[in-house]
Amino acid sequence: MNTLIVNEKYGIDNLFIEERAIPEPEANEVLVKVSAISLNYLDLMVINGDFSHKLPHVPGSDASGTVIKVGAEVSQFLPGDAVSTHFMPGWQSGDLKPEGLENRLGTGAAGVFSGYICLPETALIKNPVNLNFSEAASLPIAALTAWEALHHTGGLKAGETVLLQGTGGVSIFALQFAKLAGARVIITSGSDQKLERARQMGADHTFNYKTQPDWLEKVKALGGADLTLEVMGTGLRESVQAAAFAGRIMVIGALAGAESNLNIFDILQKKLSIKGVLVSSKERFEEMNRTIESADLHPVVDQVFPFAEAREAFEYVAAGKHFGKVVLKLD
Repeated sequence: MNTLIVNEKYGIDNLFIEERAIPEPEANEVLVKVSAISLNYLDLMVINGDFSHKLPHVPGSDASGTVIKVGAEVSQFLPGDAVSTHFMPGWQSGDLKPEGLENRLGTGAAGVFSGYICLPETALIKNPVNLNFSEAASLPIAALTAWEALHHTGGLKAGETVLLQGTGGVSIFALQFAKLAGARVIITSGSDQKLERARQMGADHTFNYKTQPDWLEKVKALGGADLTLEVMGTGLRESVQAAAFAGRIMVIGALAGAESNLNIFDILQKKLSIKGVLVSSKERFEEMNRTIESADLHPVVDQVFPFAEAREAFEYVAAGKHFGKVVLKLD
């Protein structure tokens, strides 16, 4: 089987496809033939050495495919089931505890960017019946992070205003979920073309932060944001300024860096809540999938690359060219 590895050095240029034997599932494991995988900025961080993994390392957290074989102790899956990976197998239900951070796919454990994968059933979930493999592969990190940030940690209510940054996977899923929940959505980007696509998907207000330097004042004039998804890290100061009174800011990433200069007075004066979001549980993944099915919601897959063009796909993501998700197809 073909397996994507970071070889002797970190970096996209050191990604190679290696031939490996198809694994055999143990008693609690499921063998899956992978049809599609989706790329995240987390994968780029792994490939670039931010987690200092011992090399060679198989990256990847998001994959979707068909169950081929199950171990004797497996009870949730049967051969032929269409499944996707669950990034945090240590977090099955309830609120996140420290042990839920263990064995995260592609970071704390080996990744899933391979033609076949063997995983415990805790690390898999059945696909929504209305999605193909490319669409389902985009769910495990981006969609579930957006779902958790909006509906659980964020406590979104109908009629509230949501502020989204950029048009990557999490933000576009959040746009879809927020509009489905009856929220007003403000989205920012440096691309007028991407903002037009966001408007077509239902975004109520769009601002190009490059050509509209007063975008922050315009958000304030709209009443501010009740709920903000902070993906940039360095943009946390602007998120605080854009927040409405008693607003909630969900920190889900640090695409532009992990340091931010905050004005504590603004946080106190507005009575703001700032919380970190680390994807979500399998139980909430199942909840999200039921909504995707009932609403017949489809992820936005921007580009599909052949598995052999993994380097080109990661360069596309690293350059920020994508709108929604980027997928590698193995079939």
